Amino acid sequence: MEHRVVACGAGFAGDRTEPAVALAASGLVDAVGLECLAERTLVPGLRARRTDGDAGADPRLERRLRPLLPVARANDCRIISNLGAANPLSAGRQIARLASEIGCSGLRVAAVVGDDVIALAKHIEWQEPIVGEMLGAHAYLGADALRDAVDDGAHVIVTGRVADSALFSAEVLPILDDNLDALAGATTIGHLLECSGQLTGGNFEMPNGDSLTAQDFAELGFPLAHVRSDGSADLALLDGAPGRIDILTCTLQLLYEVHDPSAYITPDAILDLTGIRFEEIGPNRVRVSGARARGRPTRLKVSGFVEQPGFVADIEIGYAGTHALQRGRVAADALRMRLDNLPQKDLRIDLVGVDSTLGSASLPSPNRTPEVRVHVSARCSDAQMAQIVEDEVYSLTLSGPAGGGSVRSERRPSLAVVDGFIDRDLVKTETVWERAS
Repeated sequence: MEHRVVACGAGFAGDRTEPAVALAASGLVDAVGLECLAERTLVPGLRARRTDGDAGADPRLERRLRPLLPVARANDCRIISNLGAANPLSAGRQIARLASEIGCSGLRVAAVVGDDVIALAKHIEWQEPIVGEMLGAHAYLGADALRDAVDDGAHVIVTGRVADSALFSAEVLPILDDNLDALAGATTIGHLLECSGQLTGGNFEMPNGDSLTAQDFAELGFPLAHVRSDGSADLALLDGAPGRIDILTCTLQLLYEVHDPSAYITPDAILDLTGIRFEEIGPNRVRVSGARARGRPTRLKVSGFVEQPGFVADIEIGYAGTHALQRGRVAADALRMRLDNLPQKDLRIDLVGVDSTLGSASLPSPNRTPEVRVHVSARCSDAQMAQIVEDEVYSLTLSGPAGGGSVRSERRPSLAVVDGFIDRDLVKTETVWERAS
């Protein structure tokens, strides 16, 4: 049965660069996917592109690709990434220039565009009213948008907003059996790979507290998959790479961000993951099979980025020493009284290290807590209101519990991400080619 090997070289914009180089250098991998885009990283690109038409690609592009391009080219390993962020065309040009500079002459770069659907805004069914100025609207493309670039032998494929899984499943489209279940299997493998070290022991701890060592985490290997034509695959680490791949880590990643395992909607297929089987076939090697498709969505998800009036004020003040927790709680209560004119939905006050993550579900903390930070986050109608919130926190250093200090403050524009849907037939993609000299 024909197969291809795909690997994950990045699971987020700021991920490490060494694992991708190691995977490409192994000579085992047909393509390495770099998943580098999320809403929080797309927004700066949109803002940058608004003032400079050549800006908007991921600013880490050169740092990530400079060590990777020569190794990948030497080992016939394709690179597929969403480093294009808000401007894949610019990213394609940057990659070609970089390749020329470092001696990768003839390298062919395919920039895939079409995810930007702001011009189609009137055809988008938004799930809530748009209040504010629309900064951008981007549809989640599927693996089919990348197919031509794969078939035509691109050395690097760069795009913008695609489903994370598509960066990995696109490479195996040419070998897949002609049925939707095979595509469902490849898409599932893409979902398992997409978060890099989260599949190989990162973000994982046994109930008894056991986990990898600090050295393992510092040198964690990233995963690869031998994907077969029926969509099944063997997940693995490079020999000698620190980490763990087993049924537990695979199950953790399988359910990551999945609201309904029986109907996980991706642009390529609606996945039924309830029949997935994991089989440990060796050290750090797991066979995956059993994905099924429940059809293909007729619409694509769209993320709309809306700049809203006002600001978000985010401030912290610290307390340490004897009775730090008690003083922190008094400070938080005083702030609630001082800021009672703000609607409750627009104000959050909590204690970092005590209840900032779990809220009311947090376990009681002993008063011997050595230090605590009171955190205030407020949605404000204008800059003046944001200044008032900030000043109230600073006021605690003189008119609050003893020992308040080390205040940190931030004021940022208010931005909302609004979900929508668009008929997939309206979204047209194009592949634009660049070549290193």
